[in-house]
Amino acid sequence: KSFWLAVFSLVGTTIGAGIFSLPYVFAKAGFFIGLAEFLVLVFIVLLVQQILGEITLRTKGHKRLIGLASNYLGRLWGALVTASVLLGGIGVLLIYIIFGGKFLSLITGQDIFWSSLTFFIFWFLAVLTRPKTFGKTEFYVSSLVIFIIILISIFNFRYINFDNFRGFDIKSTLLPYGVILFAMTGYTVIPKMEDLLGAEKHKLKKAIKYGTLIPAIVYLVFVFIILGVSGPLTSSDAILGFSRALNSGFIMFLGAILGLLAVTEAALSYGVYFKETLWYDLKLNKKLAWALTGLVPLSLFFWGARDVVPVISIVGALFFGFQAIIILMIHKKAKNSEIEPAYKIYLPKVLYYIIGVMVSLGAILEIWFSL
Repeated sequence: KSFWLAVFSLVGTTIGAGIFSLPYVFAKAGFFIGLAEFLVLVFIVLLVQQILGEITLRTKGHKRLIGLASNYLGRLWGALVTASVLLGGIGVLLIYIIFGGKFLSLITGQDIFWSSLTFFIFWFLAVLTRPKTFGKTEFYVSSLVIFIIILISIFNFRYINFDNFRGFDIKSTLLPYGVILFAMTGYTVIPKMEDLLGAEKHKLKKAIKYGTLIPAIVYLVFVFIILGVSGPLTSSDAILGFSRALNSGFIMFLGAILGLLAVTEAALSYGVYFKETLWYDLKLNKKLAWALTGLVPLSLFFWGARDVVPVISIVGALFFGFQAIIILMIHKKAKNSEIEPAYKIYLPKVLYYIIGVMVSLGAILEIWFSL
């Protein structure tokens, strides 16, 4: 039981807002270009998250990325990681506000702006109270999200037009990169997975593998169905274009419920993580940490940052990409730890540099084409 709770804590953290932009960026770049990038990045994310699992097992006490960077790499790198986690985290929370409002609007028929504010208020209060069930619901919510995706796939497979998978656009080749990285990353929950496993820490590597690959499979099924049916109507939230292609109000409602479930779960998990980062790592007052968690991304929303794909691309490519490099750097240092972990990841030195160069180049090019 503890193994699957650990697996689905990662699945629940991973499957969030990113899934809904994947069909759009695959459509823009071309399905097979998007697929090639997806397979490479899934391999990199799986490797990096299993490495972080090993680092977590090698470390006593403070296991959040900011603390790990400070402990293993020094104060300068710790400060850079702090900036990355804060700026990236604000971007993530902004994305949840945007998507939460979009899906709530599709359900209620209300204006997107006011729907986003409504979603924000309920989410903000939930982050403050941190419900007692938090941490125990990922299995059920994730299972429900996957079940709805399977249901939508089964009943709409016959509407797929395979011509929608043809073609590509050179100018949009890198568009999927940041979105895929954003959608696949769930490393913030790995220390919690260790706690959930208790005495079975030797299962952490396997739990991370399952928890990374299950979302990857779900994403590919989702992209295949949404893009295959929607074609040129594919929208940045997936659901609106899909329902228009099928001319179905029921599909729009069911898809919006799916979206709201996925985004709410991920938003609550990440909101609590971000608040506790401000509280534990930066030693801010608990109430101030809570206020900043909500009010900073809300301010960006008010200032007009509401185009979700560029925000996801930059957050994924720049901040999550940088954090992946930091995890690789920590891994090289953590090998000297006196604590013997339940498993070890062995990488040739050249692979560290190959992944580092790939991620860095991807971030630079993503930002270059996004601006």
